[in-house]
Amino acid sequence: MKTKSQPYLLSPKTDWLTIGGLSVLLLPLFFLIPDGAELHEKVGWFLYAVAFVVNYPHFTISYQLLYGDYRHLLLKEFRFIWAGVIVPLIMIGYIAVAHFTQSYDMLVYFVHFMFVIVGWHYTKQSYGVIMVTSTMNGYYYSKLEAGILKFNMYSLWMTSYLFFNIGIGEQPDYWGIKYMSLNFPKEALYTAYGLTAVSLLIGGIVLGKRILKTKESPPMISIIGFASIYAWLFPVFFNSIYFLAVPFFHSIQYFTFVYALKNNEVTSITHNPKNGKKAIVQYMVVAIVSGVLLFEGIPRVLTVVVEYNHNLFGDGLMLFIFSVFINIHHYFIDNVIWRKDNELVQKYLFKGE
Repeated sequence: MKTKSQPYLLSPKTDWLTIGGLSVLLLPLFFLIPDGAELHEKVGWFLYAVAFVVNYPHFTISYQLLYGDYRHLLLKEFRFIWAGVIVPLIMIGYIAVAHFTQSYDMLVYFVHFMFVIVGWHYTKQSYGVIMVTSTMNGYYYSKLEAGILKFNMYSLWMTSYLFFNIGIGEQPDYWGIKYMSLNFPKEALYTAYGLTAVSLLIGGIVLGKRILKTKESPPMISIIGFASIYAWLFPVFFNSIYFLAVPFFHSIQYFTFVYALKNNEVTSITHNPKNGKKAIVQYMVVAIVSGVLLFEGIPRVLTVVVEYNHNLFGDGLMLFIFSVFINIHHYFIDNVIWRKDNELVQKYLFKGE
């Protein structure tokens, strides 16, 4: 596989920030904000406002990619049929059963499944970031190195999920749906911590031997991408307000690759860099408008129009359904789009073989 002619996605000065560096730099600052402080609440509202132009659009861009750029494969290749047709139908059926049976528990399990999927998605995206940025800089991992890295990152994801599901604890809610801890034993969390630590140590030893032998180390931007997933998921770094900022950091990381893909595609076809920038602006406008509609506008209208059991499900049911549905579906969409064997990704992100 050939690397890109230029070893960056946006620019050499900004890639390290959008790839994950910004989240690593800001993490210590969040610990300076005391819980309950007025600033704590203001930051929370600021992050909610940012979601309209960053978080929400990052979801709806994946819909543009699947149902726009890859629409010709929706009924041809099974993985696209699965992500674009079967998965949403399964979720619609699940929601319908929960409604007609008035099952609150089904919605509780739905949100738990979302959290499992979201953590997995963050991990896979960060792994992809490391692989792509390393490849662009001419650095390639052996199967052993890549396997250890992937195992470590998945162990980290499992550690993060278990951390929030040990014991009973308080019942938080997601748009009014209270979801209890799954009450896993502490031993499960300790095991996950152990697997994460041991795999990190083994990975460090294997990589260290390679560095001593070849005098080559992974590019700094890839190291930053690896550090960012620890900042987002490692329980030791947990901070309640930073936790709300992680989706923002994940989204700008996602935009970095969308920008590079679409800019390269349009510029290559039209031979005009300005057209690539225009295409990105158009993509973003559609993404922002559709994001506001899908996450806020439509569900709030349906809350008034559709009759359902408010006493059982609360007043935020429609916001809950749209948010959880899109979060889960987004993972399945990205799982088929961002593959190096897909034509557009191979041609315009990796620049061919």
